[in-house]
Amino acid sequence: MKVKLKNVFVIYFLVSVIGLMYALLQLGQPCDCTQHLKSASDLIHAKEKKLSQLQNELKRLQGREKVPEPAEQALPVIYAVTPTYARLVQKAELVRLSQTLLHVKNLHWIVVEDAPAKTQLVSELLAQSHLHFTHLHTETPKEHKRKESDPNWLKPRGVEQRNLALQWLRENHELGKKAVVYFADDDNTYSLRLFDEVSAGRKGCNRLGGGWDCGSPRFQNVPYSSSSSEKQNLLF
Repeated sequence: MKVKLKNVFVIYFLVSVIGLMYALLQLGQPCDCTQHLKSASDLIHAKEKKLSQLQNELKRLQGREKVPEPAEQALPVIYAVTPTYARLVQKAELVRLSQTLLHVKNLHWIVVEDAPAKTQLVSELLAQSHLHFTHLHTETPKEHKRKESDPNWLKPRGVEQRNLALQWLRENHELGKKAVVYFADDDNTYSLRLFDEVSAGRKGCNRLGGGWDCGSPRFQNVPYSSSSSEKQNLLF
């Protein structure tokens, strides 16, 4: 059966016209998008409300100081006294110690440099440590310094720095407020369990891992001894 070319064009024309008319009819139909638009609007409104609540909460928190928890208020302040001196590993050891102290509650870090003035290295390290700290300095007299050829036991190190820290505490600590003094050298590594034991200490002398913790009468009268091989950790 032969199909004439004219008939093909007629069929093509009719199909095209029908398709065009159907498309025009569809354009005239209303779009059922109301539900989707309403859902999107509700979601945006909820997000804006949550954002507003968070902004108000942030302003409220920024406008007041942090209030310690009751359990934290009952803990004594731990004054960690750290003598330090310039050397190649000084920064590394201070950073290591500061990372441990960050996990100790109610801690005040007293860093005393063996130097005629505060150094930029230690000042910047303390400023970036996020710890409550006091930065002091005092230089050890030349006659008390060990020579490179001297054995470690010949002369003690850090005596003047520890005594300066004790002097600062006598002048600045609020009497009657529970506190503990612990001498934490920067070349040592400390377990957090040690500070739990220090916080739970009682008046009187008790042997701890790093030395002694003693009552307030000793704190008032006894400076750090340059002839003693023990470290006195004081509870007052």
